[in-house]
Amino acid sequence: MSSLYGWVEENEEEAIGRPIQTDVQKQNIESITMKYSLSAATIVFLLLLSAASGAALSAISTSNSTASGNFTILAPVTFGINEYTMVEIDEGDNDEEEVVTERLFEFEFETKFAGDVVAWDFGDGNAATGERVMHSYALPGHYTVTATSTSLEAIELETVEIVVDKVAFVESDNMECVCAPTAKSTIIDLIPAEGMASYLGIVTVEHDGSSESCSLRNPLQECHVRVILERTLDGTVVDQEILFDDTFRTNEHSVTFEMVDVEIDAGDGLQIRLETDQVRDWHKPNTSWSMTAPTA
Repeated sequence: MSSLYGWVEENEEEAIGRPIQTDVQKQNIESITMKYSLSAATIVFLLLLSAASGAALSAISTSNSTASGNFTILAPVTFGINEYTMVEIDEGDNDEEEVVTERLFEFEFETKFAGDVVAWDFGDGNAATGERVMHSYALPGHYTVTATSTSLEAIELETVEIVVDKVAFVESDNMECVCAPTAKSTIIDLIPAEGMASYLGIVTVEHDGSSESCSLRNPLQECHVRVILERTLDGTVVDQEILFDDTFRTNEHSVTFEMVDVEIDAGDGLQIRLETDQVRDWHKPNTSWSMTAPTA
């Protein structure tokens, strides 16, 4: 209590000689003091708010710098080859069964610095989600793969180009002379895809009958084969090119073919027709070829 009275007394002594303050002046002083007190509290509050906001903004900025500008597609292989194999099997009824095996190249795609969700468009009508996906293409061609990364901060897109070629092998059933009652057409469908592509292949016929081999025959009975490249429209032959039409004196003979920048439209087809005019021939043919990825 004494200290309190002493403090008052000391202030009263200090006040001696000062002008006496009116009630209005005292109110003004209290008002000014209140204003300064509120201003100080406001400043402290703003500093605290600013610090908290700064931390939040810093966190958001770090998240953006991780995803934005760095989102990429990792595709270790962008070129692949699909494989097609067809074997004709005749069980003795002259009605062949086609056994087809296809092995599609499988591509692997992965992302780096992706957002919360990654959606994929493979460019062939198929889609997927996930940071790591696999995909195969049923047809040869050029494809653009698009990956879309989505997060709260940004939506980002990246693309990669894919090229798919094709190789094929067909083992046909025995072919006979076109003059024979049981003769049938030996046709190899090259299975072209729409667009412009190039083809390179080889047809090999091997004597596979009960008659004497081609190498032992006299000149009048030499083995014979005719290889015809045909273009079709809706299944009807519209053009033919004879690649080989001659005799040979070996048990195996091969004919190569090449077509560069062939344009294929909807309904168009390409096929190889094999024939022999020698009644004693009984050839087992096989055909292999490659096709580049068609371009639009």
